[in-house]
Amino acid sequence: MNFNNIYWVIGAIATILSVIAFIPYFKSIIQNKTRPSGASWWTWSIITIITVLSSRTAGASWEVLMLPIWLCVSQLVVAILSIKKGDNNWDVWNKMCVVGALSGMGIWLITGEPLIALIISVIADLLASIPNFRHTFTNPEQEDRLAWTLGFGSAILELFAIQNWSLAESSWAIYFALNMTIVLLLVWRPILKKN
Repeated sequence: MNFNNIYWVIGAIATILSVIAFIPYFKSIIQNKTRPSGASWWTWSIITIITVLSSRTAGASWEVLMLPIWLCVSQLVVAILSIKKGDNNWDVWNKMCVVGALSGMGIWLITGEPLIALIISVIADLLASIPNFRHTFTNPEQEDRLAWTLGFGSAILELFAIQNWSLAESSWAIYFALNMTIVLLLVWRPILKKN
């Protein structure tokens, strides 16, 4: 690891911004102001672990892995908090997302191709995001705008941490920025509609 590398610095800043973003989110959940979609957060926890492992195995640098490693921890905390304080709708769709993520891991183990697991994990993550999109669209007041806005900033910074635009290094970061853009628009939708 080259700590003088500008890409490392940007990756570290993106991760720190995400840490800051989760502080109000955790607080908002504990205060019963935010009701996270448990199905999404549990699924994301599993998928992010697979994403980190498959990305690293496929050659992704630590600069772009710092943020997803932090997300493994933070998403697991939100998932645990969602047990008592979240929206826990485990419908067939959500179960299929988990199966999809685990299938990617299985295919990786069978074929030895980590990029397959990464691509399937990104697709499964998108599918796992649908309950969160639905929840945020229906109940934007149950989500913390500051946390999601800071998370969006972190996702955008992550794009600047990419040194090699290979599939292993850039696919998750690009997807994550698009996902966070959707959530950002959904949480700010009531305010945007007023203007």
